[in-house]
Amino acid sequence: MLTRIVLIASLTLVPLMSFAQQMVTASGSYTYIVPKSESIEKAELTAIERAQIDAIESQFGRVVGVNNYTTIVNEGEQSHVGFLSLGESEVNGEWIETIGKPDIQRTFANGQLVITANITGRIREVKAAKPTFNARILRNGVSDRLEDDEFKEGDDFYISFQAPADGFVAVYLYDLSGVYRLLPLKLSNEPAFPVSGNKKYIFFANGVSLFVDVENLHQNSIHSTYALTCNGDLEVNRLYIIYSPNRFTKANDTESNDSITPAYIDFEGFQKWFSRCKKRDRELSWMIKDVEIRK
Repeated sequence: MLTRIVLIASLTLVPLMSFAQQMVTASGSYTYIVPKSESIEKAELTAIERAQIDAIESQFGRVVGVNNYTTIVNEGEQSHVGFLSLGESEVNGEWIETIGKPDIQRTFANGQLVITANITGRIREVKAAKPTFNARILRNGVSDRLEDDEFKEGDDFYISFQAPADGFVAVYLYDLSGVYRLLPLKLSNEPAFPVSGNKKYIFFANGVSLFVDVENLHQNSIHSTYALTCNGDLEVNRLYIIYSPNRFTKANDTESNDSITPAYIDFEGFQKWFSRCKKRDRELSWMIKDVEIRK
């Protein structure tokens, strides 16, 4: 039902934003040496995303900081103090939309595949924090310990979700045939799915459930709205989880005639809708999750 993914996609690079900055056009490039265990589709997505980061860093720079952590562990009458210093860095912007198609080149060096991505798009500088959320892709169950990005054909999948404030959520899936709206659910009249702050939801378990409704159920008794399939030996799907404390309207998609296939919109139409959402709502945040599906 849900198969492969298109390679052109926008990426949230940092959970930061600016209420005053305008968009600018920038280009970036990245050369990625592909690990032998990684699929070509996933490697191309990685190269594109890092090319986006390169474009933003070249235009707006990067913030580098250090966080220090101290731990104390008591063992009997003795205490052990641990100290950990972690360097952290973030680019000072976010990718709003892609212009044209990324230029992807494949070469071989020393027996390894090398992918070079060149991309141009509109970006925006960010300085102030925007709302963030937690989301996990779960395989064949609703516990967070079942988080996974590798599925077998026919596996059920769920999304656990929690936001710090009341708001609205939409979930879309890309494959080579187009874009499918998974949430709000098919035939829903909601423009986006409403959620309450600090409550944990399990999307696609009995439709949508609060975690307290499903946590004590046996795995096999939980109904999944969707299962992942593939036509080849290996396919990659990309999920977009979009959240805002402000109400937004779903894409202008088309309901299918059957009861199984989710609502559909072509890739170009989805890109235009998503770019408009990001331009109009500076509190909009999103998360991208790639999953591999094997026979």
